[in-house]
Parts: sequence; C-alpha cells; structure tokens
Amino acid sequence: MKVCIVAILMLSLASASNLKSQIGQSCASAGNIAILLFDVSPWPPVLSGGASITIEALMIKANTSVGLITYGTMNQYHSWSYEYLPVYQYFPQSSVETFQYTFEFPTTPGNFITQVIFGSADNPPTINTCWSFAYTIGT
Repeated sequence: MKVCIVAILMLSLASASNLKSQIGQSCASAGNIAILLFDVSPWPPVLSGGASITIEALMIKANTSVGLITYGTMNQYHSWSYEYLPVYQYFPQSSVETFQYTFEFPTTPGNFITQVIFGSADNPPTINTCWSFAYTIGT
C-alpha cells in the first residue's frame, strides 16, 4: 500500500513539474515556426516579480528569420504594455532553437494576457508564430 501511494505521489509530482511547459496556447500566425516548449518560471506569477521565459521553436521553412520577439501584456482595462527581445537572425529549416527572456510581471494586481509574437526580419515583417497565456496576479 505504501509503495502504491509513493508511486502515485511521485507521478503527480512529475506531472506537476511538466505543467509549466504547457502554459498558454498558440495564436494566429503565418505558421513558419512551431512552438515546441513554452516555459514560464516561476509559475504562477507574483506581483512585481521577474520570470524566466524559455521557448523552444522549430523552424518549419528554409531561411526562417526572427527579427523582434514581442512580449505584449494586456491588463483587465485592455491597456497594453510591451517588452522586446531583438534577435535578427536567419535559421535553417528543421532547426530547433531556444530563446530565453527575463520577463517582468505587472506591478499591479489583476487579470492579464501576455502574447508573445515572433516577428520576421523581413520587410514588411510577418508574424512567424504567436503564443499567448492568461494569468491572475493577486495582492
């Protein structure tokens, strides 16, 4: 019986540690890049806290470019704020690339949606991929 309980507990801990990789969902894009992993740590977010966002991305098309990665956050009043990660590189087809960014959570409590957009380095830029996640920050 103890072995069964320990096994279930270990399995639930392993599942919980993988949940942070499942935060959010894809949003409209050209589909040139596929998000394989989207990890926000720590999760859940805390007021005025920083977080590390790690994204693993598969380059679907040859010579896919990444210009700016835009982190746009909308609050409950539909007001947006932005953070940017300049990349400006071209990547080979089928390569898996990792992007890391130190993100600052909002400084006021409320409900938020953060949308991460991988814009191309082309002119005009296209949205290669998009990912969004929602969260609430308490007091």
